Amino acid sequence: MDEDEAHVIEAKGGAGVLVSDIADFSARYHSIEYRQIDGDLNRARSLIGKPFDNKGIKGVFFRSFNHCPESWFCSELVAYCTTFIPDEYSQYQTPETLYRLSKPCVEQVSEVTEAAI
Repeated sequence: MDEDEAHVIEAKGGAGVLVSDIADFSARYHSIEYRQIDGDLNRARSLIGKPFDNKGIKGVFFRSFNHCPESWFCSELVAYCTTFIPDEYSQYQTPETLYRLSKPCVEQVSEVTEAAI
């Protein structure tokens, strides 16, 4: 989630890395659990406009872990922005591994908090 708590930076299929309004982001999902993970928001901002990594998301699904270095999928973007996962391991991270590395948000603000995974 961006600092204004009204937007998220996400890697979205068909659109790439972009800034989305939190209400639009939330409306796409039946249920969301907001969690937080230590990271560098400026790294996420630096990737806005980059394409979505279709090859990478298929690589995670089929466990081949192929990816395009200049493109990004959801968990790869989050992993790249963490302060503790080395860049060369970003493409190996799944939503499940990031969930396990994250923690519940301490404070809930109208169902919107620090980060969404």
